[in-house]
Amino acid sequence: MSSDVCVQVGERIRKLRKKNGWRQIDLAEHSGIHEVHISDLERGVREVGLHHLAALAGAFGLSLSEFLKGINGE
Repeated sequence: MSSDVCVQVGERIRKLRKKNGWRQIDLAEHSGIHEVHISDLERGVREVGLHHLAALAGAFGLSLSEFLKGINGE
């Protein structure tokens, strides 16, 4: 996964988290992903695996394709 894609995914996570009025700890509780890992993902410093992408999408009530819409690796 390119660093540009990691940044785009991180921005999407942060945007959706704030839209829901959640803190990182709230998203951690909804997704089952540790808040430190969420922080790293939001900053684009850690690659995200398919399992975590699915957990994050589910936490936001989105399908994986809805969650990833507009993110590209070009």
